[in-house]
Amino acid sequence: MAEPHLISRLFVRCVAGIGIALMYSAVWLLNVLGYRRTLKLGAAAGTLLYWLSRRMKARIRHNLRFALGDHLLPAQQEHITRQVMRSIAVNWFELFYYGGSKKHEVESRVCFEGIEHLDAALSRGRGVIAVSAHLSNYPILAQQFTRRGYPFVMVIRQPKSRVIAAMYAKGRQMIELRALLTEPERQFYRSALATLRSNGILCLITDENKRRGGIFVDFFNRPASTAPGPAALALRTGAPIIPIVLLRNPDDSLRVVIEQEIIWHPQGSAEQDLHAITAAYTSLIERYVRENITQWMWTNFRWRTQPWGKSEEAKLKKKRLMKKLIRRLQSR
Repeated sequence: MAEPHLISRLFVRCVAGIGIALMYSAVWLLNVLGYRRTLKLGAAAGTLLYWLSRRMKARIRHNLRFALGDHLLPAQQEHITRQVMRSIAVNWFELFYYGGSKKHEVESRVCFEGIEHLDAALSRGRGVIAVSAHLSNYPILAQQFTRRGYPFVMVIRQPKSRVIAAMYAKGRQMIELRALLTEPERQFYRSALATLRSNGILCLITDENKRRGGIFVDFFNRPASTAPGPAALALRTGAPIIPIVLLRNPDDSLRVVIEQEIIWHPQGSAEQDLHAITAAYTSLIERYVRENITQWMWTNFRWRTQPWGKSEEAKLKKKRLMKKLIRRLQSR
């Protein structure tokens, strides 16, 4: 009889293999349809998602109310919710298209602004720490910088599911996303330092809730637990921090915006320096989110962790209908 771990391994390979085969099929089909049709299909899928996914809609509405309070009228809130869900679907369809053979078409649709800021920082030979956000189709950043000859690596958190992790790994390979996994932690830091020592670009997504070890800085006028990794690496290595975001234009072309280096002045202690640097790039990311509000990933409970613990107000409570049903049956 086969051992349990062997059966588990075979199951993961089988399911992941089916998922990867479906990914290849989707990539081929979308490349046959063409880029414009892919975006239209993604927009249609976003409309369908809006009508079918009550849970996702509730998350987005909840976060909008939490971040912006009464500044939005109900009609404005609903419009943003619809556009956010459309954006999510379009981004996924676009990513599948970028995984195909027509990558040369992609480059003509992407423009760069502020590339001189990046070149100037790299000329110092200490590498660059790029801080970015879940704006528009942000994974494409890695592909576009790599195809233009820049040594660009994006820091990625590995999914817990082995099946999804295997599918994501193949997906990253298809869209030419050079990734550095955050686990195991010790290996991650060694690789991150090696990237900077070789004058590479290390990109970290910094707009997620940090459950443990975060620094509390203002984000939409509320304390938000934010990863201090970019600031810590900058203080240790002397590498400059440069914000880089990807935005979608009204005509669906993409724009890479490269900001000037984050400049800070020593605050007197390492803890104060970490806070000042983290607050600086978080403030800049907030500005871009406010200016492109429908392009940000509003499904993330950004303010879940608070200085006193978990905020119940900042997270939508689950209905847990199945647990309630089980409890009722057990009580009979």
